[in-house]
Amino acid sequence: MASVNEVRLEARLVDEAARLLGEHGPAGLSLRKVAAAAGVSTMPVYTLFGDKEGLLAAMHREGFRRLGAALAAVPPTADPLADLAALGIAYRQAALSSPHLYGLMFGRAVPQFQPSAADREAADATYQPLVDGVARCQQAGVFGAGDPRRVALHLWAVAHGMVNLELNGQLPELGAAAEELYVEALGYAGLPFVATM
Repeated sequence: MASVNEVRLEARLVDEAARLLGEHGPAGLSLRKVAAAAGVSTMPVYTLFGDKEGLLAAMHREGFRRLGAALAAVPPTADPLADLAALGIAYRQAALSSPHLYGLMFGRAVPQFQPSAADREAADATYQPLVDGVARCQQAGVFGAGDPRRVALHLWAVAHGMVNLELNGQLPELGAAAEELYVEALGYAGLPFVATM
């Protein structure tokens, strides 16, 4: 089991690697450059990650670990629709706090990188809270019947699209803060599923 210091060092190295990837692209990412950016020798970097592929896998895992933790921190309340919105807010906050990891998690920041089956499974698990949130809205009669996975996909597509626009500086100037536009988009995304009276 890794010590607290090893866990902290790995998180620091992952963040440095993500920064280098964001600033210089895949060609600017190497274990030696990550070690230099973090101010450590190359030995712990090679010990932790082995090679560049291992580093990318660790970055992918850490990004989804952070996303999963952000979503898990949203406490369920008696209002499932408010809880669903809170999950959307947590998703955006996780993306904004680790923007370069987000690009690796959901983009093609490193086209040749392919996460392992186990890492893909762990990533897919972060989608389940959204599906569960939709199912709770359906059970409460807030949303109409239907496959909660399909509704969740629609909601995630809107959230993901808005986050990508914001991270890439492509949100149109509409006289409102990015967070306000995001929350508004989430509201519009949910309207087709609201149960009719």
